[in-house]
Amino acid sequence: MSVRPPSQYRTEDKDPLAAALAQEVMAEKAGTLARLTRKLDEALARLEGAARRLAEAPEDARLRSRHQDRLEEAAEALWHVVIQRELCGLRLHREFLDLMQVPAPVRLRMGPRPARR
Repeated sequence: MSVRPPSQYRTEDKDPLAAALAQEVMAEKAGTLARLTRKLDEALARLEGAARRLAEAPEDARLRSRHQDRLEEAAEALWHVVIQRELCGLRLHREFLDLMQVPAPVRLRMGPRPARR
């Protein structure tokens, strides 16, 4: 019995223009993933800074509020990155999250920001 790759991977049947378009789409997806990953990295750095300031003055309500905002910002940025990774065909995220050193509170809150009233 022989093993054949799925028909979507056969290149001989593809139109060269369709192949060029598919390559362009994948390049755009990869570029978007890079930009979103950079935004996640920046959001995590801001969260870390807010956590340091909060540790110095844990009673300050303004710092607690800012830390919560930074946590929500990082969680939303993580959500965007995970969605884009899945659009690029990357389905396993644990190693990526560990590599980016995403804290557990951010992982747990991953998703869109709650609406402010």
